[in-house]
Parts: sequence; structure tokens; C-alpha cells
Amino acid sequence: MSKRTCAGWLFLFALLAAPAAWGIQNYHAPIKDIVAVKGILDDPAPFYTDSKYYKIFIPDDVWKKITFDPAASRAAWEKAVGLRAKDLVGKIAPEIKPGKYTLADKEKYPFKELMTPYHYKRFNQPGTEGLPHHIGYFTEFEVIPTQQLWHAKPVADATLKNMGKTQLDEQGYIKYKTFVAGYPFPRPSGEHKAWQIVYNWVKRRPEPENAANYDLTIGVNSRGGIDHRGTAHYFWLTMEGRVMYPPYGWFDKRAEKQGESLVVMYTIFSPRDLYGNVYHSVDYADPKKDMNFLAYVNFLRRIRKLSSTDRQDQAVGQDICFDDASMFAQKIRPDRYPYEMKVIGEREFLVPAYTFDGTDYLDSKDGWKWKGLKFERRPMWVVEMKELDPNYIYSKRVFYFDMETLLPHLQEMYDQKGRFYRMNDIEWGMVKPMGYFNSFHVNNCDFIDEHCTWTFAPSYPALWLGRKDMSLRSMMRQK
Repeated sequence: MSKRTCAGWLFLFALLAAPAAWGIQNYHAPIKDIVAVKGILDDPAPFYTDSKYYKIFIPDDVWKKITFDPAASRAAWEKAVGLRAKDLVGKIAPEIKPGKYTLADKEKYPFKELMTPYHYKRFNQPGTEGLPHHIGYFTEFEVIPTQQLWHAKPVADATLKNMGKTQLDEQGYIKYKTFVAGYPFPRPSGEHKAWQIVYNWVKRRPEPENAANYDLTIGVNSRGGIDHRGTAHYFWLTMEGRVMYPPYGWFDKRAEKQGESLVVMYTIFSPRDLYGNVYHSVDYADPKKDMNFLAYVNFLRRIRKLSSTDRQDQAVGQDICFDDASMFAQKIRPDRYPYEMKVIGEREFLVPAYTFDGTDYLDSKDGWKWKGLKFERRPMWVVEMKELDPNYIYSKRVFYFDMETLLPHLQEMYDQKGRFYRMNDIEWGMVKPMGYFNSFHVNNCDFIDEHCTWTFAPSYPALWLGRKDMSLRSMMRQK
């Protein structure tokens, strides 16, 4: 191991060894242990089951605090959303039944009717004429029966208890003081249905509420060569509407007074030229109060504040801008880059299945195919977010949201010329004992320069996280 690599590990361990909040022992899952369970490439290992859903990294006393009975959670969530996904599918292309399919079956069955247009094109050999030189094509997969899925019981209970309390104004923007906890609109309907669907994601995007996450990323160019290897540690703290872990409600008096919604700390360990750079953001419940987004540039030992314009810049080595982080991190506000939203589709699609084991993988030795894939029918809303300011990087975004989990599966972004610019494709992993979903594998692609990014992003509850771990001072620990 090189001296530079050793320095990176030492800094990571020092970062994770800070004193714990609420007396919780500072447990952690080092990168070397994560990748020992499953590598980012060419590895079909069942990550969740091999790690016992992170139990091998988490003390028994903490495990009891962060796990919830799956059967009780499933029943409570069904009451909250008032539906079961499996009851809403099976009407389109019913001849496509559970089983294994290959590229030879593409013309035999009406996959074009059932898949999203994006996934239908991905169901092809890499290098097919007329298609982008991207990673993540697939030539075989298994269709599984539609699963009934859920969020943790405390989230389900809070969602049901507070149903109908959150309100939107006449334009569709949230009246933030009316939000309490849980998913604000578990059964979207009415004039602002699309806004409700999007706000479900905005208000509950960071699950679990205290989390440590690794972003293990590779970038692949149009010639199939790796031009980026990134490693980053990602902490977040939900500050409002907390129901999963204490403290409940507001994280503290400061969060309540300032109306803080989410605090994020993102520390980069590789590539080497970005080592020690840190991004720190504080978002606020008030839609008219812009987030405080700071970048610590390690080489300069300086902190820079990023404006809403800066957040449209491409994240280094990746195929998203900062506003695209975690699928969608842009501030929705009426006076800066406002949106017009509408539901343009409401039907079932065949999409990558929620995984309970994580056995799928990207094969770098066979044309960068996505292998071990399972698909399932899911009832979905297709939401178009039209940007009303021509100065923004995108003219519109198109999202595919799951009606049962309320999570987005796919996002398509179009530039101001109307060209298909970027996409964000998430395969969700279900962390069953804990009742939350992890963006297990993420594929981002650029359709103009034909570059792609593949991310393996395991996250786990980090109950020790507190203000000290997320402070501005902590940004400059890398000396």
C-alpha cells in the first residue's frame, strides 16, 4: 500500500473516530471491509445477505435501535399509501410473465410496450449501431413477480398520522410550516398532484435519518476506458420531521429556530488531486430560503460558497451537476429557477427490481454489460418538470416515480436545446430489517459526450452523528 493510500485510510479512520452523539459508540464500516464483501466491478456477491444487512459492522445494542419488524412495517405502509403494487400491474403485455429472458426474446414479446423507452434501448448488445457508447447495456435478465414493499413502521405511522396536514400554495409550492413528519402526500391527487409526488421525495429523500454512505465511483468514456476512480464519504443528518431515530421531531433547538431541513457533509478521498476536498450544505424548510452550500478546497485551504448557478456545474469526473446529487437536490423555490410540473403518465412499467441481496454487477470484461439483473412490474407516475427560466442548465426533467414506495427510479434531463442530455438510473436496494431503501447501484450517462458514471453507494444508519461531525470546522480536518 502506498504512503498516499495509507494517509487516506488514516484520515478516514480519524474522521470516523470522533466522539459519539447521545452516548452511541462510534461504529463504522471501513471501505476496505465494504469492498471485501462486494467490489464495485465484476463481482456477483450478494452484498446485503453477505453483510447480514450491515449487521457485521453494527453493534448489537445499536442494531436493536435501528431495526423494525418487516411484517408490521409492511402492514402499516399499506395502510398509509392505500394500495399494493402487485394489485395494479399485469394488464400491459400480460404474456410477459416471471421467468428468464434473453435478447433473442426481444422480438417475441412486447417489451417495447412494457419497458420505459430508456430501458428498452438498453436491452441491446453494447456497440449496437445507432446507440450511444455507454455502459450498462444488458442482454439477459429475469422477470420476478411484483413485490410488496414498505418503509419502516415509524415512517409509515407518521405518514398515516399526518396525512392531509401538509399544504401547498396556489402555485404548488409547499407551505413549509404545515409539514410535520412522514411522507407528506402518500396518496397524491388533485390539481397539484405532480408537485405532491415530487415533494414526497424532497421531504423524505435522506433515509435513514442519520447516515454514513460511501460513493465508490468509476467513470467510463465512449471508448470503454476508465478515466475516473472516485471514493467519497457522505454523511447526512435529517433535521426536521425525524421519526426513525432520536432525537425525534427537530434535531435540536437550533434546527427548529433556523428551520433547517438537511445537513450534508461530502468528503473526497480519491482521485488524488481532489483528496481532502469537502462539500458541506445546509438546506432549509422554507422554499424561499436558499441552501447554504460550501466547498472546502484542500489545496488552497479555503472555503468557497457555491451559488445556485455554481450548483449547475458538472461534478468532477461524473455525469451529473451538483443539483442532480441523490437524484434531485435542487432547491424548489418560486423566485429562482421556478418549475411547472405535471403528470404525463400513470401506468405500469417493467423496471430494474428492488434488490434484497445485491447480486447484480457491471462486467468490465464483457462490454460493460449490467449482469444479474432482475426486473419487475411497478405502477408508476411519470412527472415532467418544465424549467421556466431559460438560463438554467436543463429545459426539463422527466421522472419515473413508484406509486407504492414513492421513490424515483429514473430521471431524464434535457438541455435548453431540447436534446436528451443526461440520465440518472437507480437500482434500489431494500435494507429489509431497517425498513429503508439504499440507492445501491446508480448509472449516470451523458448523451452528448457519451460518458458514463457507475456508482456503488452503500449507506447505513450512523446514530453517532452530531453537530460536531457536520460543522464547518470539521471540513478542515484534512491538513
